[in-house]
Amino acid sequence: MRKEKMTARKIQAAESKQKIFKCADELFRKYGFEDVTVDDIMEKAGMSKGAFYVHFSSKDALLTSYISEYVNQADMSYETILKSSSDDTAVSDILLKIVTQIADNITENVGYDRIKIAYRIQLEKTVDTDMLLNHDRQIYRTFSALIGRGMQKGEFRTNIPAEIVADHLIMAMRGATYEWCIRYPDFNLKSHLLQHFQILLCGIKKR
Repeated sequence: MRKEKMTARKIQAAESKQKIFKCADELFRKYGFEDVTVDDIMEKAGMSKGAFYVHFSSKDALLTSYISEYVNQADMSYETILKSSSDDTAVSDILLKIVTQIADNITENVGYDRIKIAYRIQLEKTVDTDMLLNHDRQIYRTFSALIGRGMQKGEFRTNIPAEIVADHLIMAMRGATYEWCIRYPDFNLKSHLLQHFQILLCGIKKR
């Protein structure tokens, strides 16, 4: 009986958290992150202000948690691209397909405002953002697996470990996203990211 109550409590907590996410997202999109208060979010959610602090220590923590959960789901979708690709598909093409989807997710689903604030949070270290930077993230494993596949197929050089190549590709992606933030809106993230990756992939391809 106690176990059932605990499970029900966890389900209720998860539902409350998702409701806060949903209401915060709607308000952030309409008014901007800085102009929305915790009181605004909880009033829209129809919940007490104290309920907010059960889940989050601050608005920064809420946004970081929201992005982390979204990123985790997105990372798994990129793994699906890898698994659904046939063995004769060039690894470079698979990587560029994933990069295209990542650029679309960043620009269309996460958005400039959230990415800009996420960078600010990471620089100021107001909350723990390790999940976004953790090398155990699925995206690192996916990229490493792809580079390894390319090496086995003879598409890529083998003088640099796959994990290091993957790490540098993701750093390049993060750098392009930062460039998008500081030059927004006069910077097309997708086109620049694809061009950047094509150049990087040329550097690791077997001659």
